[in-house]
Order: sequence, then structure tokens, then C-alpha cells
Amino acid sequence: MFARYHTRPAKWSGSRDSHPDRPLHLAILAQRTTTIANPRQMGNALSMNKKTFAELPFAPASVFMAHLLNADRMINRIIPMVLALWLGSMLQVPGQQSEQEKALAQIKANAEKGDPEAQLEMGLIYAGGASGTRDAVKAAKWHRKAADQGLARAQYQVGLDYANGEGVKISQTEAIKWFRRAADQGLVEAQYELGVCCLSGRGIRESGTAAVDWFRKAAGQGFANAEYQIGKCYFEGTGIAKNIEEGIKWIRSAAEKGVAVAQDKLGDCYQKGEGVPKDYVEAYKWFALAAAQDDAHSLDIKVSLARLESYLTKDQIVEAQRLAREFKPVQTSDRTASLPSGSPSQPSSLAKPTHPVVNAPVALESVKAGYVTVKANDEHCEVFVDGAFVGNSPAKLKLPEGLHVVEVKKSGFKDYRRELKVLTGSDLTLAAELEKP
Repeated sequence: MFARYHTRPAKWSGSRDSHPDRPLHLAILAQRTTTIANPRQMGNALSMNKKTFAELPFAPASVFMAHLLNADRMINRIIPMVLALWLGSMLQVPGQQSEQEKALAQIKANAEKGDPEAQLEMGLIYAGGASGTRDAVKAAKWHRKAADQGLARAQYQVGLDYANGEGVKISQTEAIKWFRRAADQGLVEAQYELGVCCLSGRGIRESGTAAVDWFRKAAGQGFANAEYQIGKCYFEGTGIAKNIEEGIKWIRSAAEKGVAVAQDKLGDCYQKGEGVPKDYVEAYKWFALAAAQDDAHSLDIKVSLARLESYLTKDQIVEAQRLAREFKPVQTSDRTASLPSGSPSQPSSLAKPTHPVVNAPVALESVKAGYVTVKANDEHCEVFVDGAFVGNSPAKLKLPEGLHVVEVKKSGFKDYRRELKVLTGSDLTLAAELEKP
């Protein structure tokens, strides 16, 4: 399935349950009210504690009416004020909701006047159900109105509608037509989508050469997933002459920008020594980064991690985990410096590892650090440090001096979380007792 295009929602939009048509004041009132069982007790509490009226518990109007005849003089005096406060709480949220209704009305008015941006927004509102009811047909109609005016994002959206059969009859041929219109205007998502379609032959003649051309256009705008696809084409010789070294350049560029599937591929290359020197520490690092993103193939990646641990010393595992923790993705704005040219004659961007390969001991850095050994009552749990996946239990971690949050997770158990203070030279053992939910 295609990924739906996202734009910034209107400021008022929220979940379906928070739509203006829903009587939120009832839910809010229910949370803020309690029943007055004895009005005289409330009057005594007032005189003894001298509470302000704003601090009193509010009650539904039916409860007030049931007790009015037996209320004493003090209660009779405060009833009008309490009712005023109660009515104010009733009116507050509907007032806010009317502002939301005004915002929707304004967007719709602009759309009906022919504003393509507003038309696209109306389509997205109906597609997401922000209008109160999801209506794919209305969404597709508004997308089409904006697309007919030449708005590239709307043209891409119409392509998605046809590709997925959202509000229109599914048609891959129509989808391609609208993707191409958006791509010709330079919309990077449409360029990438066309490349994927050309690879698979969906709605268009299968052509690896055309796919690479579209991926290059998208990659030229810094679209990291397109960089990975180009690297994959070089590896497989699809639409371009097979060139493993050139493929590594593109895959590395995507991996350094945080693309999980590229990180997984790069880890596999280091594990096998394909296009790069075999280096299990680097392989572990890239596998760990890919798995931490909870990618669709994260379970397979974690199997690769567990297999690698049998080839590594404890110190090498610690080093690989440190490299993974310290990794920072290259920002899109930095793409000019990191983007491969695609030319085989371009100098290779392969950098030699900053640590020895696995058949040599890894020298530990002379920094202020300590060790933490993480164990669990259930084997092969996932271990996270400061939010980053670092391996499976049991694991010996080398951590910088300071406070760290260690988490141990496994499906079917409650997450274990512990904050530790690591001192220079310390060697701590954390035994995580996982509990069933």
C-alpha cells in the first residue's frame, strides 16, 4: 500500500471524539461533579471551613432540585451562585467548539471560492475524519478540485486515492498519471513513488532504468529512501551496471540519515565483508541502530545481533554499543556534502573504521566510564540505555560516568526500568526481574 501524504493539519482539528458536534461538556461535567448527599452538611462545611464557592463540589441540576425543599437558609443563599458557576462550566467548552466550527467553515468557504490549498485541506479533513465523519468520496472530490488547478501535493494525493481505491475506483494507470504530473513539478514523494512503480511494473511498464532515473531525481532533493533504492539497484544490477562499491556509497548515505532498511543492509555488508572489510563491530552497530527503530524486520535484525555476539568479545560488544549510542543521523540540510554523485569515478566515501577489526582486541577509550552488567530472569531480553537499543541480555555495557536509564523489555512482560549512577571504574550488576502484566 502507498503511504498517505501528510500535511500540517488545521489548528483546530483533533480526534473524532473531540469534534465540535460531540457534547464534550457532559463528559467534562461528569468528571468535575459529585452528588450532594446532604445539603445541610455542605452548609456546615461552608461555615466551618470558610471555603470559597469555587472550591465547592458541583452537582447535577437534578440533585440540586431534589434537595432544595430541605435546604437551610445558607444553602438557599448559595444555590444561585453555585448554579451560575455550574452553568458557566457548561458553556465554556461549547464556546471553544464554536471557534473550531468557525475555523472549519472558513476553510470550506475558501475552498468553495477556489483556493486550491483550502480544497486540499478539506480533502485531508474528510479523509482523516476530522470533520466528524470520515468520508473518502468527499475527500477524493476535494483532492481532485485542487489537483485540477495544478497543485502538486493534491495531484500526488489523487494518485494515492486511485492507487488505494480511496473514494474512487482503484486504477493504477490513473494513479501513475497523477503521480507523473506531481513529479514533473518536482514533488519528491511523487518522484520516489514513480521509481517504485517502475521497479514493480505497477500501472506502468517495468523498467529498472526509468526507476533509477526517478530515484536519482528524488535523491537529488535529499530523499534518503531514494538513496537506498539506488544503492540496491547498484547491488543487483537493476537498471544500471552492477557496482558493489558504488552501491555501498549510496546505502551508507541513506543509513547515515537514519533509514532503517539501509542500516540493516550496511550491517549485513560488514558482517559478510561485501564491498567493505569484514568488521563485526561495525556490523553490530548498524544492526543495533536498525533494530532500535522498530522496523518491520526488527525481529530478524535482532537475530543477527544475537548471532554476532557469539563472534565478539565482551569489550567489542561494549564498543559496538557505544558507537550505536553516539550515532547521530545526518540532517537533510547536510545532504549536499554527503550525497553520492552516482558516478563510479567519484572518490569512494568509504571510511576506514576507527577501531580494529574483530580479530584484534579493541582498545578501550581512556574516558571516565564504568561497567554495568545487565541480567534478567528471562533470557534474551532487549536492553535499552537512555532510549537506545544496545543488545540482548545478558549484556555488559561500558557507560560514561553519570546518570543513565536502563530498560529491559520482552514481549509478554512488563517493561523494567531503572536509573543508575555510573562512576569511573565502577562495575555494577543489574538484575532485572520481569513481571507478567
